[in-house]
Amino acid sequence: MPGPWKELGRYGTVGLELALTILIVGGIGHWLDLRYWPGKNWGLLVGFALGAAAGFRNLMRTSRQMQRDIERAEAQDPAASRWTVDESWLNKDDPGGPANPKERETGGGHGPKN
Repeated sequence: MPGPWKELGRYGTVGLELALTILIVGGIGHWLDLRYWPGKNWGLLVGFALGAAAGFRNLMRTSRQMQRDIERAEAQDPAASRWTVDESWLNKDDPGGPANPKERETGGGHGPKN
């Protein structure tokens, strides 16, 4: 089972991978524009589009892998997937009072208090 630092390294760089993929492929397109097609920006535009497509493909692939890892970890430790709610943090409404907190502040919405 991979440790949390390995998962952080694997999934923490997803945004960096996306940005670098777009920049590198767009940079290659820009270089092609300067070298072979001066005055035109088609290489940059095509490079940006290909970089964005490849970056989002990698992003989706990584998100699917992350979901598989989460499901695998939950299957190994079913108790880890149970969520509990601390009841002391819940807002319990007064049965006789208004349900809306704004109404509570203004006295039930019946005009200004005297």
